[in-house]
This record gives sequence, C-alpha cells and structure tokens, in this order.
Amino acid sequence: MKARIIVMAVSLVIPALFFAYGTSYAFKQADVDKLLKTKECQWCDLHGADLKGADLAGANLASANLSGAKLVKANLAGANLAGAYFRNADLTGVNLRNAFLNKANLHGAEVSDANLDGADLTGAVWTDGKKCVEGSVSECKSARLF
Repeated sequence: MKARIIVMAVSLVIPALFFAYGTSYAFKQADVDKLLKTKECQWCDLHGADLKGADLAGANLASANLSGAKLVKANLAGANLAGAYFRNADLTGVNLRNAFLNKANLHGAEVSDANLDGADLTGAVWTDGKKCVEGSVSECKSARLF
C-alpha cells in the first residue's frame, strides 16, 4: 500500500515540476512592453524575447533575465546591465558602448561584432565562462592562474 501511494505521489509531482520549469522560463509580454515604453525593467523576465534592433540606450535592465534573448543590432549604449543574465543570448552587432555589465552573466552568448567600447565588464562571466577581473573595460580580462 505504501509503495502504491509513493508511486502515485511521484507520478503527480514529476509532471508538475516539468510544467513549472517550462512556464517559468518564458518571457512575459508585459515586461517587454514595459521595457520598450519606459526603458526601465529591473529584474524582468525577458528570457527568449525578440528585441532585435531595439533602441534601449540608457535602459535599466539590472538583474534582468535575458537568457536566450535575441538582441541582434540592438542599442544598449550606456545601459545598466549589472547582474543581468545573458546566457546563450544573441548579441551579434549589439551596441554596448559605455554599458555597465558589472557581474552580468554572458556565458554562451554570441557577441560577434558587438561594440564594447567603454563597457564595464568587472566581475562579469564572459562567454567562455571565465570571470572578468576588476578593470575589465572594453574587454574581459581574466586573472592569470600562473
């Protein structure tokens, strides 16, 4: 009897976990609308959002989830991206000039042709998974191990 109850409980819990996992990682349209209207979206869920070519210069996206987002040729010049999560995002050709990326996570992100002039990358996790040291401006400088 106990085994049957355990099997039934597990068969209910596991699908619920998969459902919760799947729904918690999709962007919220309300967050996208808020960002485009106000350029303020701290802690927003923008996972997988299509923001190609968006003018987000000076936007506040601190601690936002932008993993898997498509930001191709977007303008994020001067944006506050501290602690933002860009894992596997497409940042091809994005303008990050003078952006604040302190402690942002860019692991797995595509950054080819991105403009990083003056971008503060201190404490950021770079595309290859290495942590950028203090003074990483315009490029990620990692600590030497030897």
